[in-house]
Amino acid sequence: MSETVDGTADTVSETVDGTADETMKAKAAGAVQAAGAVQEGRAAKRNRRLADVLPVVLAPLAASAVALGGLTTWVGTGHAGTPARIDVVPGRVYLPYGDGRETAAFFDIANSGGSGDRLTGVTSPAALGEVALTRHRVTEAGGAYRDEVASTSVPAGGELSMSPHGVSLTLLPKANLEPGDIVPFTLRFEHGGPIRTVAVVVRPGSSSL
Repeated sequence: MSETVDGTADTVSETVDGTADETMKAKAAGAVQAAGAVQEGRAAKRNRRLADVLPVVLAPLAASAVALGGLTTWVGTGHAGTPARIDVVPGRVYLPYGDGRETAAFFDIANSGGSGDRLTGVTSPAALGEVALTRHRVTEAGGAYRDEVASTSVPAGGELSMSPHGVSLTLLPKANLEPGDIVPFTLRFEHGGPIRTVAVVVRPGSSSL
């Protein structure tokens, strides 16, 4: 009788233990499936976020690439950054007036290049000392005077036209000048280098050579 009871008890215990094991395995499998589902959901959410963000990030990059390509094309076709190209037309020198010896010279300077340049200095073997680069100034009271300047610009695609009312050159000739005399000059530019040219002596007020 005791053996029967013990055997039955062992059988019940094995059944209970087996049932408990199956239950725990089922719960474990369910937990794994749930975890997998959570991971899949998170991955899907990340993918959706990435899909939403990519156009926002890539659009400026694409625009920058297009702009850079356009700039490269513009530069490559010669529309930007070309050097200054300076041309100087033979000028004129005013015949000194009265007993004075100081006089002025004028040149027309053109820049057909894509970059600006500056006239930084002028010399002449016919002048005593340096030839001064000057600009005509007007005071508030209406008076006029000439002010020496270190340089003056010649814009890209533009010109500098000297005149008694703007930029001019002031010099002191070594010898007496006569109408029709030829005076040599060297104009120096910041980027274009020196350019040799001549000016013809004319009477004050004359614009002809």
